[in-house]
Amino acid sequence: MPTATEPRRPPAFGEATTPRHRAWSAGFDPDYWYAVEIAAEVPAGKVIEVRFQGTSVALFRGEGGAFVALEDRCAHRQVKLSDGFVHDCKLVCRYHGWTFDHTGRLAGILDDHSGRAVLKAGVRRYPCVEKYGLVFIFFGDPELATVRPLPHIPELEGEDPWSVIPISYTMRCHPTSYVNNVMDSTHVATLHTKYNTRSMVYGKVTHCTTTEDRVVVGHEIELDPRGMLRHILGRLDTNRQEAWYEYPYLHVHVGGVTALWNFMLPVDGRNMRLFLLSCARQPRIPFLGVRPPAALTRPFLALAKEVLVRPLFDEDVWSTEAEQLGYEAHFDQPEIDPHPSIRPCYELTARKWSEYLARSARA
Repeated sequence: MPTATEPRRPPAFGEATTPRHRAWSAGFDPDYWYAVEIAAEVPAGKVIEVRFQGTSVALFRGEGGAFVALEDRCAHRQVKLSDGFVHDCKLVCRYHGWTFDHTGRLAGILDDHSGRAVLKAGVRRYPCVEKYGLVFIFFGDPELATVRPLPHIPELEGEDPWSVIPISYTMRCHPTSYVNNVMDSTHVATLHTKYNTRSMVYGKVTHCTTTEDRVVVGHEIELDPRGMLRHILGRLDTNRQEAWYEYPYLHVHVGGVTALWNFMLPVDGRNMRLFLLSCARQPRIPFLGVRPPAALTRPFLALAKEVLVRPLFDEDVWSTEAEQLGYEAHFDQPEIDPHPSIRPCYELTARKWSEYLARSARA
């Protein structure tokens, strides 16, 4: 028990006894592919730092523009490689010029003309791929990277892929806070009330199902007649929405005409990055009811991102960060949550972390 002078704090994972406390204190299993950046944000010649639960990785483009992810330390004096620079498609440490290739092997020392043989040194390389305009890294056991599938987005496959708007956020919250937001859409009526952030009118929950690695919840929906979104989507094919927590990914399918794919990157216990792909089947120019011509699709989507998508999710960011603060201040209050998806999501998050810890202990 904390003394009178010690600050109150939520229980750590090993101390937690309820699904809620266990979920809020759980880490995320590194043996999955995690989105770490929008690919267009990392042009050739640039190196950035990516962080995942205490692991720091240097990300850059190597030969042919392919992404390379290396352990973020130089094998020489342990200086961060993400503070360095890219030269001839290799990553160079800023301190002494030690240069690492796409495998993590020391390939030479920049501006060292002594004629010495290259030392046998290197750093860890992480499996890294680009898909759907995002960069994904596998932080866990590299042998599992070949058998663990990358996320599959049907809306972006095939001969007629949907339009997509990518957006990213840095959020001061545990991923559990964002899972709560996505799975429980009953917040929409009170949180999203502006003309450009109104989206749907939600009816009853139609179903909530749980399988080994996923929770799926359905709602009845209608387009909000007081919002801008109805002028962009036109109409719904069906008055149904399904939200999926398919660990560790979240995706929402709305009326057969739009989908939101969410990829969470846990930075540490109370900070995360979110990479969101907002997909629409046939977006329309507001008030004209026609699809933008091909030449105007890109600027139309850029405008929609700033006018519609970003303001909507700015409000969701506020709510998730507010819930984080609320949990930290009042974690010992009774759990009162009538939405049927929340407790199964808590249990899924906690169970997957427990399984990872057990697997690691046996290794």
